[in-house]
Amino acid sequence: MENYKWAFHEVITELSEANIEDRGERMAAVEALTDSYIDANGERPDVDALERLTNLILREELTDMHPDKMTREEYPIMSLHQEDRRRSNEYEDVLADAYDVAGVNRAKPERRHRTSSDNTFVEKLARKKNRERKAQYKRDTSPGEVKTYNLYENGGELTEPFVNCVGIGKRWATEMGAVNETEIITVVIPPLYEEKAAA
Repeated sequence: MENYKWAFHEVITELSEANIEDRGERMAAVEALTDSYIDANGERPDVDALERLTNLILREELTDMHPDKMTREEYPIMSLHQEDRRRSNEYEDVLADAYDVAGVNRAKPERRHRTSSDNTFVEKLARKKNRERKAQYKRDTSPGEVKTYNLYENGGELTEPFVNCVGIGKRWATEMGAVNETEIITVVIPPLYEEKAAA
């Protein structure tokens, strides 16, 4: 930035700090300042300088923070902060195309995509279930305790628990198996080609 432009911004800062209450006096000071700049440099001030001068003229409107500013003023002017705050509380115009007069949304339903937090929650829950399932499977498939017996120590006699286990599989099949509840019917059907050959 050239030195004369920087000096012009310094003069605008001094004019802003002067706090001139009357709007007419501020407008006259701004007009005299811009005319002197054009006469001295042969060009108009840059956009940033003109924006600062405009804000200086509209100081009352831009500094008014009343919540009913847009309704009580005939020609309200919003600052950038007020405009952003208003836009954040408004809905987009395209949303009105999807609602009918009864307030029912007639737009085509769209499936909501998972967010990163949703994916993290699902993965955490899946890992927890997998750990529990793996532990249960390990308990179910692990071999039982192995007991050894030395027949020389007890004189060749088998212990009572070992004797009681003899035939347990067969008893389970006969007492609890579904074979006992099913009636098996055998029907013998002669082949058809033997009947044709006999005829």
